[in-house]
Amino acid sequence: MYTMELGDYKYIFEYDNFEDLKEQMALTKATHKEILEEEAKYNKVNNAIEIQKENNKLKFDLKEMTFAQLEVKFVAHVKESVEETNKVLKDASYKAYANTFNKLKRYFDNENIVNVSYERFKAFRNYLRNEEKLSNRSINGHMNYVAMFLEFARENLKIIDTNEAKRVSSLKEPKIEKENFTKEDIKNIFDYNFSDYHKNIFKVLAHSGMRISELYNLTSEDIKKDENNIYFFNLDEAKTENGNRKIPIHKDILEMVLNTSFPISSKSINAFNKEMLRQLYKVIDKNSSKSIHTFRANFISECINNFPDRINIIQEINGHSQGTKSITIDRYAKGFNMKLKKEIVDSVNYN
Repeated sequence: MYTMELGDYKYIFEYDNFEDLKEQMALTKATHKEILEEEAKYNKVNNAIEIQKENNKLKFDLKEMTFAQLEVKFVAHVKESVEETNKVLKDASYKAYANTFNKLKRYFDNENIVNVSYERFKAFRNYLRNEEKLSNRSINGHMNYVAMFLEFARENLKIIDTNEAKRVSSLKEPKIEKENFTKEDIKNIFDYNFSDYHKNIFKVLAHSGMRISELYNLTSEDIKKDENNIYFFNLDEAKTENGNRKIPIHKDILEMVLNTSFPISSKSINAFNKEMLRQLYKVIDKNSSKSIHTFRANFISECINNFPDRINIIQEINGHSQGTKSITIDRYAKGFNMKLKKEIVDSVNYN
């Protein structure tokens, strides 16, 4: 008795002598090859049947598409697009999509999106205002997402001919006048009994004009020194060309920065931002328009008030567009002299 295992198959046969064994082995291998060929044909046909079943199921789903089903397909599409382009989509974006989809599912329930009219989307907008008591700004944000979801249904899924959500007009948003920190605010912030960690973060923001996301993304390698021994923050991970810039480190925070470990936090950017806001609101009224970003506004105001004739340099320090002059500076001058920029940065004084 002889047993031969080929892949997932086991063959058992008897033989009388060695020659008989060789013959049986040859026959078995030939038979195994035929079995594999037939198996491959079967799998091919079976896969084709399964694919057709899925296609039929997809067609059925598309005809009866609810917002719950659209959410699954939309998020899958976004994730696939992100993977293909090697981009990074923040968790906050997915949460924002989910938030709007939850409101759509709550309002429309199992209603077929193919049948949802302009009047129904307008009623949904009014529901967000009257029932959920959202601000006009929040409602406009949700409606922009709704239009995005419907555009995906129209363009990618081909299940609607027109995007009725796009026709819904935006609500008028009250203009919010942004306030800067007063001198008293600044004094209260720097006199408050924060931990050194939190107080130093506020000091860096106040003396550099960086956005909190830019500070969050700093590494130790981004603290550099030029040929004139001027230390600077080297920002080169910004979304725009103007955002990539070199900010001289203010004389009042230099020693502290050189003794600080970067990255500044191991938390997510969202968690880090919330943490710093909680700290700030220990001193500043959270119902005011003042926020972490206000440090940047104060810094820019100080720079402009001290050097009103050097707006272009101040724009470069803070990563703002300089219009047509920016082209000349970037192409030929390669940015303003670090000494000029440091003079402006060091002039910022909150005492």
